[in-house]
Amino acid sequence: MEKRKDPPLPEGKEPKSDAEIVEEVLKTKLKQSTFLRNVGLKSSSCNTSKATVVVAAHVHDLEQKLERSELQAEVMQAEMAAIKMKVEEYEAACDKELELLRKKS
Repeated sequence: MEKRKDPPLPEGKEPKSDAEIVEEVLKTKLKQSTFLRNVGLKSSSCNTSKATVVVAAHVHDLEQKLERSELQAEVMQAEMAAIKMKVEEYEAACDKELELLRKKS
């Protein structure tokens, strides 16, 4: 681990954190170890791929929900614009009618 912590770094790169170094070492050591297989446990790579599929499906669902929400927002904005136009037309008609009533009286 010490060798991985102190190598010369190219310009612009940050040194690896201790956690990243430990993760790399464990990955290489665990691939070589047969302890988990000998005790009957599956490797974590199988679990990781299943988790990746589950996360990908969840992300896909969330993206679909976001897309639906955006479409609903667009529809609502169009409806609001139409309602505003009707209100403006109604107010203009009321103003004209009020002017006509004032002129008559």
